[in-house]
Amino acid sequence: MESTRGNLVAKYQDLCNYLERDTVGSELLIYGTSAMMLAVAYAKRKPAYLVRQFKQPSHIPERLINERLMHTGRISGVQQRDQDMLLLIQHRPLIPLFTSRTRLLPVKLTGVRVNSNGYSWLQQCLIGREATFLPLNRGGQGQDFVVCQLCLVHPPKGNRLLDVSETLLKLRFARFCQDAAAGVKRNGKYYQHLQKVERSTTEKEAWLSWAASYPSIWRRYNELKQCLLPKEKLLPELVR
Repeated sequence: MESTRGNLVAKYQDLCNYLERDTVGSELLIYGTSAMMLAVAYAKRKPAYLVRQFKQPSHIPERLINERLMHTGRISGVQQRDQDMLLLIQHRPLIPLFTSRTRLLPVKLTGVRVNSNGYSWLQQCLIGREATFLPLNRGGQGQDFVVCQLCLVHPPKGNRLLDVSETLLKLRFARFCQDAAAGVKRNGKYYQHLQKVERSTTEKEAWLSWAASYPSIWRRYNELKQCLLPKEKLLPELVR
C-alpha cells in the first residue's frame, strides 16, 4: 500500500516538474483538454439559443420548452389572426450577435381570448416594452405562433414581473380559454390559477354592480377607497 502511494506521489511530482520545464507543452495540454471538454459539452447541449435569435416557432428547440427556460425581448407589435391575438416580439438572445429588427417571433398569450378592449390596451401599453416570456407550446399543425406565458418588468426599471394574461383577466379585457398548452401536465397549475383569477374577478364585478345600484353605498365605497389607498394604487397596472 505504501509502495503504491509512493509511486503515485513520485509520478505526480515528475509531471509537475515536466510542466514547469516545458511551458509550451503544458499550455497545449491544458488548452487542448479545455477545447475538447467544450466541444463535448456543446455537442451534448447544443446551446445555439445563446446566440441565435428566435424568429419563428421552429427555432425554439423542444428541449428548451421542456426545461422551462425564460427568454427576453421587446414587444414590437400586436396582430389579429382569425380569433387569435398575437404579440410580435423581437427576441434578444443572451449573446446578441446576429439579430434582426424586422423578423419577429409571433407569440400568443397563454390561456386567454382577448377582446377588442384588450387589443387597444395591448397596443397602448405594451408596444415598445421589454418582456420576459416562457414558451409553453409551439402550436399545432398550421399554427405559426408560440404559446407563451408573458411577463413585463414593472415598473420599467423595477424588479417585479407582471403577468400579462392575469392582468387582462383582472381588467376584464379577456376571458379564460383553454389552448394547446393546457393539456401538458406541468402547465396545469398555471391554468388553474388563471381560471381562479377570472372567477374572483367575476365575483368582484357582480358585487360592484350590486353596490352601484345603491348610490349611498357606492358613494361611501369610493370615498373609503380614496382615503385608504394612495393615488397611484387607484389606477390599473401599467397605467401608473
